[in-house]
Amino acid sequence: MDTKALQFASRFSLPPNSLGYCGKDSAPEKFKSCVIDRKCVGVSKELKEFIVLHPYLKTLSEIIGQDTFSYKVVEAYWLGNNELKKVKAKDYEILLKNFKKQGVPSWLIEELSQKPPKVFIPTHLFQILHVGVGRASGSVPYNLKSINNCMIRWGKVKKIVDGKVIVRLNSLKKVKGKYKLVVKEEKLLVVPGFTPKLKVDDVVCAHWGQITKILDKREIKKLVYWTREVLKNFSKQEKLSSYST
Repeated sequence: MDTKALQFASRFSLPPNSLGYCGKDSAPEKFKSCVIDRKCVGVSKELKEFIVLHPYLKTLSEIIGQDTFSYKVVEAYWLGNNELKKVKAKDYEILLKNFKKQGVPSWLIEELSQKPPKVFIPTHLFQILHVGVGRASGSVPYNLKSINNCMIRWGKVKKIVDGKVIVRLNSLKKVKGKYKLVVKEEKLLVVPGFTPKLKVDDVVCAHWGQITKILDKREIKKLVYWTREVLKNFSKQEKLSSYST
């Protein structure tokens, strides 16, 4: 069991799970225990219930030859790393196969099979933009607000007041039919025990309104690079949906 990988996955999986969007309601306490106390028994089983996350981890595992819940696989999906350079456009078929095994609605798989990407980058942001946040589960509307909430955004902490943190977050805005990165100041929640040494000027990442992690310089570089790669290729390949406003 790769405890470091399961802790990483737990950090990013807790926010949507705690809101009832992904996985089972038995997961939150296991995710918290894994991150805070390094007790990760049962976490991989919970992650297998995530209708979108698990197929991506399986796909990356097959492509790069690592265990599904290894650190390289988990990091590649959530932040991005050099393992993504091994992915080919034809590997998109592996994702669709794993979607089918997971129980993603057949109508959505059929729709996706009709629009294979020229460049396949199996990250969380690719899922949000190419497949569409909430479309596999029907848990949230597919619009710009949901896209930004679901996106792994990053930014510098400006102020900490009464348990809430003011962060200048890199976010998405639609400009002339394309998504562009802009900076927005937002108030985020802190999960007790996740970031005990959090301070002003730390760079953090957020998922569904919750701070998931304090990022180091390497992680910032990876997240910035792969976010830009997905945005660059998405804007070349697809028109934005009219309901993404």
